[in-house]
Amino acid sequence: MIGGEDQGADPRPPTAGRRSWWRSPLIVALVFLGLVALASLSRGGALAPATAEARPPAPDFAAPSFSGSEIALAAFRGKPVVLNFWASWCPPCREEAPVLRQFAARHAASEIVLLGIDVWDTEADARAFLAEFGLSYPNALDVDGRVSIEYGVSGVPETYVVGPDGRLLGKYTGPVKSVEQLEAIVRALRGGS
Repeated sequence: MIGGEDQGADPRPPTAGRRSWWRSPLIVALVFLGLVALASLSRGGALAPATAEARPPAPDFAAPSFSGSEIALAAFRGKPVVLNFWASWCPPCREEAPVLRQFAARHAASEIVLLGIDVWDTEADARAFLAEFGLSYPNALDVDGRVSIEYGVSGVPETYVVGPDGRLLGKYTGPVKSVEQLEAIVRALRGGS
């Protein structure tokens, strides 16, 4: 030692030069975003009603059905329509398929119409999905993706409710878990009626 100082000692404080992981803004941001994503997944879905002042006309479409005919939204004017976008490769769609089958059976004699729109899929896979789950309500194939683009579908499943007047009442993102939940969504978007 010269003059009482140790020449080999590091003059920096013990923590200088290395940041604690929690002090890094990037790490904190990633942890926060991960927690937000986890919270949104655990809820299962999100209801997004259109405001009463801004209920736009639902985009009209005509698409080929799996029975060979064409399905046109305009044909159902005067009735509320539940429009479900799905794909055969989508696990949440597989989860909600039995619920949709039960909903369609329960409302077969009512004024509510359930329409399925298969997106981002092959026709063969979609037909196998319909057969596997015994889905007999009308389903169409969005061959060119036009219908899903016009509705702003960002993922599947997404379910839209169209009023009898042809106006878009809102959408539910994520799988519906029960017939009662889907009925509650339709009631809420129709204003409790």
